[in-house]
Amino acid sequence: MKVLAAVAEELGALNGVPVGIGPMLSSAGAMRALLEEPPESVVLIGTCGAYPGRGKIGEVIIAEQVGFSSGTAVLGLGYVPRPPSPLPCTYDRLPQIDARPARVLTCPAVSTDPHLVDRIGDGWDVEHLESYGVVWACKQLGIRCSVVLGIANIVGPDAHVEWLTNREMAQEAARKAIMPWLE
Repeated sequence: MKVLAAVAEELGALNGVPVGIGPMLSSAGAMRALLEEPPESVVLIGTCGAYPGRGKIGEVIIAEQVGFSSGTAVLGLGYVPRPPSPLPCTYDRLPQIDARPARVLTCPAVSTDPHLVDRIGDGWDVEHLESYGVVWACKQLGIRCSVVLGIANIVGPDAHVEWLTNREMAQEAARKAIMPWLE
């Protein structure tokens, strides 16, 4: 199993590969890492924000599905001719870990406007900037992919301050949760 994360800080002492921040860099970084040394499976770890009422800071989630959306399109300020379909994750094929299944939405930027948060988060549990790119890269290569994230903030106006305050704790929680898979 290959461990991926957006940045080295999320990996901590784990042997893994940083793929970059955001949907485009994470997709390209994951594809590069997977083509260099193709694994049987991948686990992406990191931190995420929970949509209001859909998770608590410190909780660990495992993605059952990832989706992609743009705030521009959601607010009717633009459109996407062929929006990408949600992708399933392989959380149910791996050993049980201490995490709850969740639906993960990837956006091009962290959502902070309350009106946008209400609209974009409809039907999703958490927001994470890299999940869709990594799961998409794995799907292209036929590699099973799981996503395990620690909740560091609640999506909205205070997201950045909360993330700064809680990111180390959330990163550690995600790392700890995947240990049964790595042993």
